[in-house]
Amino acid sequence: MSKYLKLEILLPGVADLNVNGIRMVHPIEGTYHRIAVYFRYTKPRVWILLVYTAAIGSVVAVSAFDFQSLIFILLAVVATALGSAGSEALTNFIDRDMDSVMSRTRNRPLPSGEIGTSKAVTLGFILIAASILLLMAFQKFYAAAFMALGIFDNVIVYSYLLKRKTPWSIILGGFSGGFPAVIGWYCITTQFSLIPWFLFALVVAWIPIHVWSLAFRYRDDYTNAGVPMLPVLYSKKVSAWCISGSAIILAIFSIIPFIFGIQTVYYLLVVSILAVPMFALSMSFIKYPDIKGSFRLFKYSSPYLAVVFTLFVIFRIF
Repeated sequence: MSKYLKLEILLPGVADLNVNGIRMVHPIEGTYHRIAVYFRYTKPRVWILLVYTAAIGSVVAVSAFDFQSLIFILLAVVATALGSAGSEALTNFIDRDMDSVMSRTRNRPLPSGEIGTSKAVTLGFILIAASILLLMAFQKFYAAAFMALGIFDNVIVYSYLLKRKTPWSIILGGFSGGFPAVIGWYCITTQFSLIPWFLFALVVAWIPIHVWSLAFRYRDDYTNAGVPMLPVLYSKKVSAWCISGSAIILAIFSIIPFIFGIQTVYYLLVVSILAVPMFALSMSFIKYPDIKGSFRLFKYSSPYLAVVFTLFVIFRIF
């Protein structure tokens, strides 16, 4: 047992070598645990979708696939992962007091004490710096500029300045979610095109329905934390109209690439079919503005963006 150098209180559900409730932890295991905590702190379930949009933005920008283009696609993916994770780390620090109050978030690494505040901030700045420097090292200056702008919008404009003041913060804050698709495009080329901006608009249109429909379900949590989300400040009926309106706008935005001649009629056909349940769920939610209706809309809209982006690249390339 001499190789076990660190003592930890045995956590529930952990089966390992222990004596009287004290677990003997190998240093390597402790390192893996710390890495896992830091990784979870960056909210990978949030930024993984942004990384996917960056990948799609870069793939549709490629005119002829070769080794160099594959390197630049990888660059877009890695840089977006670093920048998005760093941005989430800083917003988690800003939101730490709210997260400690809300039942849905109080067990996150920072409010639960798994990570100290100084380490949380340091992690955020390191990841952000690595992202921007990586893009600049490959001379992707437009991509680096959009990365910096997106991080500024998310951390400063949305989380620090507006989130606690207005329910419409998510509109301006949503711009940061759209920039990864643009970053992906400019990792491949400096040529201007409407394509990455259509992808940008799709993400911006998707974010309000995603955030507000979830906030509708956890409106009591947001009320207790003093966060003026739209479902907190407005009645269920008004909130249902706004959320459903956002869903319909998203469905309409999905067909715009065809109208501008960027996509094929096959793309139009498939996204139109996908839009039908979105319209139906939206109308149902307006008629019955309850938690079940909100969550059904949330569940359907959650993968909607990734599916539309996948269709976009499939019908664009093939």
